[in-house]
Order: sequence, then C-alpha cells, then structure tokens
Amino acid sequence: MENTNYIHRVPLFNDLSNEGKKYLKNLLHHRAFNKGDLIFSPNSQDELIIVVLGQMKVYKLNKDGKEHIIRIIGAGDYGGENYLFDLQNTTVYGIALTKTEVCILYKSDFHKLLKIDHQVGQNLLKLNAKKSVELERQAQLLSFYRVDVRLVSYLEDLYNITCNEEEHSITLPMSLKNLANYLGTSAESLSRYFRDFETKGWIERHRRKVIIKPAFWEEFK
Repeated sequence: MENTNYIHRVPLFNDLSNEGKKYLKNLLHHRAFNKGDLIFSPNSQDELIIVVLGQMKVYKLNKDGKEHIIRIIGAGDYGGENYLFDLQNTTVYGIALTKTEVCILYKSDFHKLLKIDHQVGQNLLKLNAKKSVELERQAQLLSFYRVDVRLVSYLEDLYNITCNEEEHSITLPMSLKNLANYLGTSAESLSRYFRDFETKGWIERHRRKVIIKPAFWEEFK
C-alpha cells in the first residue's frame, strides 16, 4: 500500500497543506502485523502510530501485572502521541487485535513536519481533547459500583454515538473479553449480564451486534 492512499483517511492530517502532505509521504513508515503481534511497548522508539487497517488494543500493565485496557484504536485513529513531547512510556503497550497495518511517524520526523505545516499540531490538540473526554467517561463508568450499571451506561453512550437507526442496533467495537476488561469486570460476569438483559427483553444480541429494544429505554429513561 502506498502512503498516498491513506493519508486522506486520517483526521489528524485532514487540514494539511499540499506541501505538508507531500512532505509527510516521505516520512511515514508502513508496517503490517498479525493478530496478537506487539506493535509498541515501553522499549519502542518515540513514535506516532496511525492505524490504517485493523485494530490495535492499547493497554497498560499494573504493578501486579494485570492488564487494563485504555482504548481500542481503529482505522484512521492513532496512538503514541504523548511520547512525541518528551513524556516517557513505562507501562503502555499496543497489540494487534486482528491483522493490522499501521503507519509510523517517528518523533524527529514529526517535529520536522510541524516546521512545514503547523496545522497538524493544532489538529493533534483538538483530537487529544476528544480523547481526554473519552478517558474521563471510562473513569466515570468504572466509578459505578455495580457492573450492570456500567454496562447500561456503556450501551447508552454507544447507542448515542453509533446507532443504526433502522435496526436500533449498535456494534460492540471490541470482543467480550476486552469489553469486560474495559468495564473492570470478568468476561463471565459480563456474559451473564448480557444474558440477563436478553431475558428481560431489553436487548437482542447476535455476537457483537446488539439490538436495543423499547423495553430498555422504558426501564432506563
């Protein structure tokens, strides 16, 4: 895949000048990973990683070695931006959830790009503000003592953002195991709550597709 084919798909580079886009083409390094491959770790160079195809799970390891998912990054999104500005990565990892293709922009090259076109820096600030809101929302979900309340709030948020209005459905962006990690519970517990919601007639679930029934809104309006 040529670099020119996917620069326009990345919101971070949407407003680059033609000169900036031409310059960027020569700075990006394309890499392909299989499911389960480590994409970056605390031992990696300081770099911006842009997902072109597939999904990357970004997570940190706590002192006890337990994994905590920070976010799932899909095509057009990116990770590693904090390390472009002299912050050190000591606990964060990125792993391919599927066959995944990425573009890598090294720290030194990113700063070269900033000198050519300041717009990428402004876009980065805007998108990072959005990420901060998402992280705050995750922290809010985890503050709920009951897991079923976390799940209800998560489904409501996802519905408001990504609803298929014809089917009144949403698509879970990650596996049940990863969603359980994101919500601070076990896959077994989360599966049990999904089954309970189906029994009560609140939802229908077909793998990652979840149809939100009218009874859900009647219960939680």
